[in-house]
Amino acid sequence: MKSLFESKLNIAKDIEPNDVLVNQVLDQIKGLLPSHSHDEFIVRESSSITLATVREGESPCILVINGYLSKEGRDMSDWLSVVDEQYPKNKIIHVRWNAGNVTDIARDDSKMTGDVKDTDTDADKWLAAARLARDMNPVDFAALVGEIVTDKFVGHWKKSFNETLHAGHDLAKAIQDDEQLQGAILMGYSLGAVVAYQALNNLDANKVTACYLLAGAVSAEAEQWTPILEKHTDLRLINCYSDNDDVLKSAYGAGTILDHKPAGLTEIENSNLEQVVNLNVTEFSSGHLNIKNGTVGKALAGTLKP
Repeated sequence: MKSLFESKLNIAKDIEPNDVLVNQVLDQIKGLLPSHSHDEFIVRESSSITLATVREGESPCILVINGYLSKEGRDMSDWLSVVDEQYPKNKIIHVRWNAGNVTDIARDDSKMTGDVKDTDTDADKWLAAARLARDMNPVDFAALVGEIVTDKFVGHWKKSFNETLHAGHDLAKAIQDDEQLQGAILMGYSLGAVVAYQALNNLDANKVTACYLLAGAVSAEAEQWTPILEKHTDLRLINCYSDNDDVLKSAYGAGTILDHKPAGLTEIENSNLEQVVNLNVTEFSSGHLNIKNGTVGKALAGTLKP
């Protein structure tokens, strides 16, 4: 008798791959993984980030940072739909970091065993399962692909999480070393919000003017943000959160990868209303993967004047 996964796989085998959908589903899976912690931080000789200009324009420069499994992402149209509502003439730079991708995960075993055939089969399963799961929540998806959600995925999540320390450190250095980047505006999505936080943690005071968090997988607790706000006294912190974010709810509610309540689900705790704006975008966003849209951009446009 065929397993549920095998049956679903046969249905999906003729569907063309959809990289966006693969990223959506694997983003959801992270809510099923064990609790995380940072490895010891050791500064690297080479930078962990690449700054790619999306368009030239006015200052301040907008630095956008994507989340988990976005390593190969080059389409910035979703970011532009948000940014252009408030900063249509500003320079935009995409902060690329080693966030991991589906190919790394699906083919990781080939480095260990050299068994290309088996690895190709695994990769096919990942892609087929992902193509089926547009409307599935993380729990349903786990039931479908549980046999291939293995330790290697946990390892890749942990690697990407720890990579935020290096990306944040190197982004801070890039800003401090380049006068044209000073006064910049940070925008971090999902795990990219952790990169933005780490950059603020490493930066000298008031080198950036504002930081936007969208569906942030970073803690909303006061003890996390109070030292940042006390150092960066001129910083405006704008946090977009949504009650519709099932990915973050799964990650936090199951006590798995997020051991803190993420900013993407709630207001950032802070008594300084001059510095922090918490914006509930539930009515404008259907979920974690849809928060970067023009309607959210319009809502954000009313929080700060360019």
